[in-house]
Amino acid sequence: MKKIIISLLLLVTFTGAKAQIGSDFGVNMFMTMGGGVSWWNNGAEGSPTTRGFAGGIGVGKWILSPLAARINLDFAVAPSNQDQVHRASFAFASAEFLWDFNSTFSRIKNWRLNFYPMLGLGVSYRGGLTVDMPDGTTRSLGSDHSIHSLLGFNMPFRLGMGWDIFLEGKVFIFPENFDGGGEFPRMWTLTAGFTHNFTESPYSRRTEHESRGTDEDWFVGFGIGPNYSSFSLFTNPHHGGLVMLGVAPELMFGRNFSNFWTIRFEVTGLTAHGIYDTVSQKPTSDYTFSMLHADVMLNLSHLIDFKRGVRWNFMPYIGAGPVWRYDEPKFDLAADFGLFVRRYINQHGDFFVDLKYIMVPPRIGGSVGPNGGIYSVGIPSLTFGYIHNFGHSTTRYRMPYNCAD
Repeated sequence: MKKIIISLLLLVTFTGAKAQIGSDFGVNMFMTMGGGVSWWNNGAEGSPTTRGFAGGIGVGKWILSPLAARINLDFAVAPSNQDQVHRASFAFASAEFLWDFNSTFSRIKNWRLNFYPMLGLGVSYRGGLTVDMPDGTTRSLGSDHSIHSLLGFNMPFRLGMGWDIFLEGKVFIFPENFDGGGEFPRMWTLTAGFTHNFTESPYSRRTEHESRGTDEDWFVGFGIGPNYSSFSLFTNPHHGGLVMLGVAPELMFGRNFSNFWTIRFEVTGLTAHGIYDTVSQKPTSDYTFSMLHADVMLNLSHLIDFKRGVRWNFMPYIGAGPVWRYDEPKFDLAADFGLFVRRYINQHGDFFVDLKYIMVPPRIGGSVGPNGGIYSVGIPSLTFGYIHNFGHSTTRYRMPYNCAD
C-alpha cells in the first residue's frame, strides 16, 4: 500500500514539468527554508501538549497560476509524551499543494502579501529513544513510522528580486496509536523563513493550456455505485464476499484549471461494514459514514497525446480530507486515490466512472486487518455518474476542425 501511495504522489507532483508544454523545467520553480516552533501530542489520554523546535526545506513549482506543488522535508524535536523530559525527534517527507485563491477568483495577479491554503500527504518517522521511568527503570521506545495528512497555510510577503519572506502554519495528523499514543495524534508547527523564486514575475506562472477565464471550466457531478469494506484486501483469506458490499454515492464540484490539471471537491460514502466474522459469517458491525475530500487530478489523455477531438479522458488522482461516522460519532482524516474516467457527451455533459480507494483510519472502520497494519483498512468503490459543465469548457474538449458538433 505504501508503494502505491508514494508512486501516486510522485506521479502527481513531478509530471507537472511535462504538462507545461513549451516551457523550461526551471520556470516557475521555487525553494523554501524556514524554522520555528512545534507542539506535539500523541493523543493518549492525559498526555500534555509539549513544545519544541521545527524546521523545513522544500522545492516546488507553480504548475498553474493558482496551484503549486512542493516536496517538503520537515523535522521537529519535542519532549516525549512518555515522560516530558527526553526529546523525541520527528522527520516528515510530504507532497504539498498550495492554492493561490487570489489567482482563482481575481484578475489582479501582483499581490505583495498573499495567503495560500495548503493540503498535503506524506510519510513520517519518529526516531527511537530511551526514557527514564518514575520508578528508576528505563524504557526503550523503538522508532515508529506512519503516513500522515496535513493542512496548513503559507503567507508570503514579496520583497522583490526573486525573494519572499513567509509565515507558515501546519497541522500534521497521524493514524491512531502513532508513537504509542491514542486516537488522534497530531503535531502543529509554526515557522518563518524565506522563499527564492527562480522567476520573479507572477505572470510567468501562466502556462499555454490554462483556462481562459475565472468563470470558465467549472463543473458539478453526481454518481452512485457499490463500495466494499476491506481489511487487508490482498492478503486476507476471509474477505466476506457480498455481505461486505455497501452503497457509495458521490456529489462533487470542481474546475479544470488546464488541459492537464483538475481540482475536485467531493462528498462520498454512505454505508460500510466492520471486519468479517468467520464464525457468525457476517460483518461485526454495520455503520454509516461520509468523507469530504479534495483531489488533484492529472489528465493523462491530454498529457500523453494532446490533440483535438479526444472524448475519453483518463485521470489518476490523489487527495485527502475529513471522514466521520454517524452511528457512533467519530471524526478523523483519511486519504484517497483512484482513477477517474470521463467521456465527453456534448458541450455541457460528461459520463464518468470513478474507481476509488479510501484509506480509512482503524478507529473509523472499527478494526485493523488480520495483518495488524494501520494502512490495511480501506473502502474501495466503483461509481457511475454524470457531470454538468458550465461555460465554454475551454480546457475540457477541443472541437476538431470542420466539426459541426
